Amino acid sequence: MVVLMTVATALCGATWWNVTLVFLSSAAGQATVGWTNDVHDAEVDRAAGRAKKPTVRGDLRPEQLRVPLMVSASLTIPLSFLAAGWVGGAAHIVAVLSALSYNFWLSRTVWSWLPYAVSFALMTVFIAQASSPSLWPTWPVLCLSVLVGVTAHLFNALPDIESDRRMGLGGLAVSLGRTRSIVLAVVVMALTGLSLVWVVVDIVARP
Repeated sequence: MVVLMTVATALCGATWWNVTLVFLSSAAGQATVGWTNDVHDAEVDRAAGRAKKPTVRGDLRPEQLRVPLMVSASLTIPLSFLAAGWVGGAAHIVAVLSALSYNFWLSRTVWSWLPYAVSFALMTVFIAQASSPSLWPTWPVLCLSVLVGVTAHLFNALPDIESDRRMGLGGLAVSLGRTRSIVLAVVVMALTGLSLVWVVVDIVARP
């Protein structure tokens, strides 16, 4: 995600200084979200046997992440404003807060898809504003980013449906079940493809 945001900012014509700031702020934001998830879900991850997690493998104890987490969270705010100004910086900070709402509250509810949709949409505002204060994401781009976010959530949740259900955990995919979740993922992917076509057509039609 960090690389994608950095490359997108460069392609939008941002200066190398702003591209660097986007890289640093997005890396700090992603670290904050990822480490928060590792700390908050340490017991659940251990029970589910998610060996890819360092807290499950025993490489790290959850409490060892608290200081790095505080540092990354503290850096995210000023770096975001430096990269994209007040509006773009605020969009990035709200996107990170949206992701944190997933970690703490919404991941086990039928609204688990919502933080992905919100965060992905706000990322486009951040990238655009980091490139130029006069640049804003178009409606086709916003629509595409929302659908990409929901698709990412569904494919991220699909492998864990059975383990989450055994542990009594919720989430949209758990509520729907594997078959309906796959059908929904296919539908959302098809809509994503249509939105991508809309983005291309909109770009070509612009003078």
